[in-house]
Amino acid sequence: MRLSLPQLRRPQWLRVQHAEAIAYRVPMNLSAEHTRRTVAPLNYVISLTAVTADGREVTGLGEAQPRVGQTGDRHDRSWALLDGALKDLVGWSLDLADPLASIRRRTEVLESAAGADELDVAFRCRATVMGIETALLDCAAKASGVTLADLLGRRRISGVPPAPAALREADPEALESYFGRRAKRQRGPVRVICDGDAPSDLLKLEEVLYAWGRESARTGGQTLWVSFRRQLQADEARGVIDALAKWRSEGLAPGRIILQNPVVREETVALQRYADDATAEVLTGLDIRIMARQSGPHGTAELLQQGAGVLRTLHLRPGQAGGLLRSLEQAEQFLAQNPAGHILISQFPGASKITRMAHRDLAVAMPGVQHLTGAADVERRFLLSSRESRLRRSPALRLGMGLRLRYEALVARAQARIFHSSSEIAASGPSANEYSDVNYIAPIGSYAVRGHILEREALAYGLNTVRYNKSAFAATDGAHPLVHFRASRWPLSGVVASSVARNKEATRLLLQRHDCPVPQGRTFPGGAHEKALTYADRIGYPVVLKPAEGTMGTGVTPNIQTRSELSALLRQLDSGTHGSQPFIVEKHVRGNDYRIMVIGDEVFAAVERIPASVVGDGVQTIGQLMIQKNMERQRNSHLGQLRVKFNASAKYMLSKTPYSITSVPPAGERVTLAPTNNLTQGGDSVEILEDLHPSIKEASVRATRAVPGMRYCGVDFLLEDHTKPLEEQDAAIVELNAMAALPVAEYPMYGTPRRISERFMRETIQSYGLTARHQRAERLNLSLQVVGRVRDVGYRRWLARHATSFGLSGWVRAAGENEIHVQASGPTEAVSALVVLAVLGPPKAIPEFVRTEHITQAPPDGFLTPDLEDLEAEDEALGDSTEPGMFDDGADAGASGTDVLEEDTA
Repeated sequence: MRLSLPQLRRPQWLRVQHAEAIAYRVPMNLSAEHTRRTVAPLNYVISLTAVTADGREVTGLGEAQPRVGQTGDRHDRSWALLDGALKDLVGWSLDLADPLASIRRRTEVLESAAGADELDVAFRCRATVMGIETALLDCAAKASGVTLADLLGRRRISGVPPAPAALREADPEALESYFGRRAKRQRGPVRVICDGDAPSDLLKLEEVLYAWGRESARTGGQTLWVSFRRQLQADEARGVIDALAKWRSEGLAPGRIILQNPVVREETVALQRYADDATAEVLTGLDIRIMARQSGPHGTAELLQQGAGVLRTLHLRPGQAGGLLRSLEQAEQFLAQNPAGHILISQFPGASKITRMAHRDLAVAMPGVQHLTGAADVERRFLLSSRESRLRRSPALRLGMGLRLRYEALVARAQARIFHSSSEIAASGPSANEYSDVNYIAPIGSYAVRGHILEREALAYGLNTVRYNKSAFAATDGAHPLVHFRASRWPLSGVVASSVARNKEATRLLLQRHDCPVPQGRTFPGGAHEKALTYADRIGYPVVLKPAEGTMGTGVTPNIQTRSELSALLRQLDSGTHGSQPFIVEKHVRGNDYRIMVIGDEVFAAVERIPASVVGDGVQTIGQLMIQKNMERQRNSHLGQLRVKFNASAKYMLSKTPYSITSVPPAGERVTLAPTNNLTQGGDSVEILEDLHPSIKEASVRATRAVPGMRYCGVDFLLEDHTKPLEEQDAAIVELNAMAALPVAEYPMYGTPRRISERFMRETIQSYGLTARHQRAERLNLSLQVVGRVRDVGYRRWLARHATSFGLSGWVRAAGENEIHVQASGPTEAVSALVVLAVLGPPKAIPEFVRTEHITQAPPDGFLTPDLEDLEAEDEALGDSTEPGMFDDGADAGASGTDVLEEDTA
């Protein structure tokens, strides 16, 4: 059976030109009551672009849902397999005379390369193999002018109905709502989710059946579908069957019942035989079908062998089976043994439309499929793909799966990327810096890195610390009072200096008195619009409008060209967060933006900040280049989470060019994506101290001295050329930052990194007369006291997992009702990052502070992870009890949030 319109001339082959894979974190609702995940899963989307024998270009899509426990996909080996497989696919030709056989031979090569699963004789990385196979099938279908369903061998015209909505609660309100919705549709089985506790599950089922009977007097010919979240013991499962048989004899239960995942796979066949014997005694007819938990290809084959002629329901999950073609093979084997059998196709939660469409086409090509489950908990606004053509919406016109990849959805979510091409790719500028501590800093987040690198240096010079949160800590040598550090308050710049720097008019006047170049400007009281407009007319456009006080560039609008534009922005400023506060109108200075970092009387670093942009390579689209840029930023310890964004600003900037996100810009052409140079919006940082002209350095030091009590400052300069003297160019200091972010210079995107945190800490130690080491330690042995809600929330295993991933030695153990003790030894960068993680904790933990002290003896090699028995023994000894399952790994939610800091973020 074929539904696609016939193609007059089918090409004989296609050749793969580009192969791409993007790993992305699925946006899911992890707070839903029925969600058992604490970390959003990672999926791979695969895109293959090929050229057919007649010169047409087609793009095939596939998606992998790697789940190590179910599919044998551990990210490190799956990603390596995917990289090698895509590299080998570039230049490979697919025979379109028999595409299924050609693709099957290719996937067999991948299965062999994946190797055997440790827990299963089947191959590993099955979800990854399926993603590649799906992309190849999609390419072949598009090149052949047919749908994916027709390529696989369509068995039916209409689609397979989706699995019904699940009934999770049995309270009267939930039952009334569920059956009220059902009464309007009256189709599909009643699907009930049970927890795996037999007594409560039976009470729940009885309530559901009574409510169902009140809603419909004729339930006999319908189906009850019971899904167990946790498996029962064999005797408990038999008790459920006996109860259902009894209810059927009383006319309460329907004639067909599906029990999904009631027992472990090895007991499925025996339970089905018991159900058949129990139902044979019911005079009014009852068909109970046991559906085993989905499993890999070996487990399914074993189940089919044991249950030949007995099992009548099969659950297939193609990602777990190893692909669409393998799933078809297993379905045919099952139906050969059980011609009247029924099949359920499902995917893991977090599947995108690509997987759902592939399964939809598989379902109409696979005999015996009764239901198809949809994806769960994915945010509705997240659209990974869209229809390739509005004119090809019907199955008769659609080619392949009929989808195109939406790169705009992946710009902010991509975690890793692979790209191989047969075309020569032009270089797109200098190589970005990479940093050895990026894996330690990534879990704590880009905002926490500001305080972290200072605490790292304090510990490296032998000071002890107390950390309160991700942005604040105190350091001490044990003999002097604590020196406090906060991301918005550095000890080298006093409160007076910080207050003056925040007031832009006071700063401008001080700089003028000290002969520093500043733009011509004036401060106006809130609401003085007419005076401001008159002043702007006098000094001439373009001008800059900004609040008189503020940080992080909030409310600053540069390059205002006309009086009407300024008038509109003044009204907007009044209605914003700054309300009727004073504001400044000043002459716009044309030039590039620089942050000059001054400590004492020395310019220690100088960074040019460039607005977010990409440089064309002649092959990739702007969307692909944006993702590639973010992958480069991800290797930067400061910029990793400060991504290039495809937002309203980027759309506006592209609208001023002949390009869109799907355009391929010429090699070497820079496409700007943001109106400002803010690093938090994807801007680039280039360290240029070695080329900075001495006159600019002198003016920066003079500006810092102009503010009383300021010994550390980030001087924001607008310069036409940083290599020329000030007197030969248009230049001005536009702002002083007493709280300038240190990582801007420590982790530049390009240029020479400057260890400014070390210099800052040495200056602080000298200023406060602290006793410290003369040399910076490259390894640390630390003892941590963690106080707060850190018991019974998975804290110890969570911290041990991070310590192990950092390669540290040590241990973690309970020390009291609200206290955890840790010893950690290893490289300074890794151990100090663990201190910040300790104050963040897993989602349910609430650490109050972490006290860190140096110890002389390093703990034994390896980080000791307490097992469940040890944890329970500790808790019992302390008069506390711990339930099993409380120590599941949680998401690093504490590290992923962003605090609102009174700080310049460059």
